[in-house]
Amino acid sequence: MVTDYAVILAASALILLIFPAMLVWGWLKGQFRDIEEAKYIVLESEDDENAS
Repeated sequence: MVTDYAVILAASALILLIFPAMLVWGWLKGQFRDIEEAKYIVLESEDDENAS
């Protein structure tokens, strides 16, 4: 029973450490600079495929 709580605590702590680390990593890599660009890239690539 105690080991179950220890596993849950360890998993929760791991999640609580991974999420902010991934958020900071994305921020430093510039993932949040231009969030609108992706939809325009998709639309441009569709036009290129239809033109052929």
